[in-house]
Amino acid sequence: MNSSNWQEKIGNFENGLAHHAFLVEGEIASSIAAMREFLEGEMRINTHGNPDYFEFVHETFGVGEGRELKDMQSRRSFDEDGRKIFMIGANTFTTEAQNSLLKVFEEPTERTHFFVLTPSAQFFLPTLLSRVVCVFLEQEHENVSEFLKMNYVDRLAYVTALSKDSIAAKRLIENLTKYFSEKTPAEKRSSEIVRLLETLVLYRTYAYGKAPALKNMLEHVALIAPRE
Repeated sequence: MNSSNWQEKIGNFENGLAHHAFLVEGEIASSIAAMREFLEGEMRINTHGNPDYFEFVHETFGVGEGRELKDMQSRRSFDEDGRKIFMIGANTFTTEAQNSLLKVFEEPTERTHFFVLTPSAQFFLPTLLSRVVCVFLEQEHENVSEFLKMNYVDRLAYVTALSKDSIAAKRLIENLTKYFSEKTPAEKRSSEIVRLLETLVLYRTYAYGKAPALKNMLEHVALIAPRE
């Protein structure tokens, strides 16, 4: 992971955090680890046993979670300097929850900072995105190389098992989309890759909807993705 660019967006120990709200796009577990390491190492903020450091990780961040966050961020900090850090990770954020976050970000409590962690920023309201600094973590295309080497029978067996873990299934769709988007410049893509990318982008949207048919989508991708 090339860290320099995204770290510069967040800030440094000398000048402090550059903004009160950041949206971090990437695989959530990796993002949390990267943010902890950065806060501990660069910002010298303790993320263990710190009563002013909070982590909220959910499959879906809804309006109830938004109200809880709004209430917690308004409370006084334990530390004398008054700095509070909220790490908010979820695969999906409902529209109601995003509106709740927007209200918090529009009138933030002094010395309170938020890190919103998400696999994809494309589903967020433009008004919310305008209130945050977007940070994109460079990550390995996890499982993609192994998946593309498999024959089609093995692929179908693999995605059948994978579809039982919704987070892992969505991650494969995300990683395949990024892999084929970055592999070849748009003007040099074959018609086969163009159709594959159109399907992946569509499925990425469906994957974060209500009750997505992950198994069916992954089986289709397994059959149309080229072997490498």
